[in-house]
Amino acid sequence: MSNVANVLAVILILICTASAIADFRKPEQLVESMRKLKVPVERLPVLGGIKLLAVAGLLVGFQNNRLAGITGLCLCLYFALAVTTHTRVKDSVKETFPAMAMLSLSALFVLTTVGQ
Repeated sequence: MSNVANVLAVILILICTASAIADFRKPEQLVESMRKLKVPVERLPVLGGIKLLAVAGLLVGFQNNRLAGITGLCLCLYFALAVTTHTRVKDSVKETFPAMAMLSLSALFVLTTVGQ
């Protein structure tokens, strides 16, 4: 992977790890947000698991460019669904921004891994 892809991968790894930990701990603010988004709170560990799988894919992706690209595409899908979920309940731009930022980072990561 290129240096830019490596930096983006590290950023994605850090954010996804922190987010997964929050999903498993279920802080009250996150629980309230999930209720507003109409996502069952029982699904939080599943969402955290998906993020940890992405972290694993990104880590292995340092040695396997194809897996890095596939993982990046999966993250794009995950965060596109998150943005859609926020939009569906008419969340504000402020509330939707984190998901949109992660979608953008994931897309940039994919673009920097294509053709490597």
